[in-house]
Amino acid sequence: MKLNNIFRPKKFVDFIGQKQIINNLQVFIESAKKQSTALDHVLFFGTTGCGKTSLSFLIANEMEKKITFINGTTLNKPSDLISPLTTMKENDILFIDEIHAVDVSILEVLYPALEDNVINVMVGKEYNSKVITIKIPKFTLIASTTEIHKIPPPLLNRFPIQFYLKEYTTEEMEQIIKLASKKIKIDLNDECAKLLSTHCKNNPRIAINLIKRVNDYYILENKNLTVKNITEILKKIGIVEFGLNQIDIDYLHSLKNGKPQGVESIFQITGIPVRTLIVNVEPILIKLGLITKTTKGRTITEKGVNLLSKL
Repeated sequence: MKLNNIFRPKKFVDFIGQKQIINNLQVFIESAKKQSTALDHVLFFGTTGCGKTSLSFLIANEMEKKITFINGTTLNKPSDLISPLTTMKENDILFIDEIHAVDVSILEVLYPALEDNVINVMVGKEYNSKVITIKIPKFTLIASTTEIHKIPPPLLNRFPIQFYLKEYTTEEMEQIIKLASKKIKIDLNDECAKLLSTHCKNNPRIAINLIKRVNDYYILENKNLTVKNITEILKKIGIVEFGLNQIDIDYLHSLKNGKPQGVESIFQITGIPVRTLIVNVEPILIKLGLITKTTKGRTITEKGVNLLSKL
């Protein structure tokens, strides 16, 4: 799979943030290259959009090896995994995104591949069936997940290298925004970059999407990018203070009567799926101090009420 996304860093030096992870990866990669062996299996976990896929492609670039990309949700039967495993060359890389979604039957194929570089294939039917063991080249599995608690311990223990991608700082987001703007030739001053860095939930993917939307308006309206102009653009695309969007605001409105609400009640009021509420909406609202969760339900804080009053 080729690196077609212009925003993805192509070298470790271009990757902003996660310094401890970068430093350790550089050591592990150089060691593997000097030994002419495959890098140990790697697991990245953290929130969506924090750089797990970018780091995986960087590893492939630094190792100078082919990387095969698979989404865990598409692995439904053993043959879905056997095919890429048997076509890889020595020390190649297999990347499985959202590995927590992989079917249990797939894991039975994956375990011996990770442990002994073999796969066990059942051939024949019923009484005439038998298991054939196929040797495969040494390879590196890089996996990513946003829900590490769903990964069974036997799989988790087969990743000698595990990294948690922590939240980015506002300063790091400013750097990411400036770099992204240069890649699409936007002239963005420090004040504008700082404004955008406070409206992206400290998430690189959201930041880059904001830059792309700002660029759309910049191209059509042909205006200099100032704090005032960018503020107007953010308003037009429905992004408010802290980088909250309409879904976040609808959630807060569902709590404005001050009474605790269960997540099912919030779903009935907003129409936002429960999983989206729990995984994508509530964590940021809790972190920002806009809501609280108690045994009685979710409630809006004074800070949350004040935010709604300004909209």
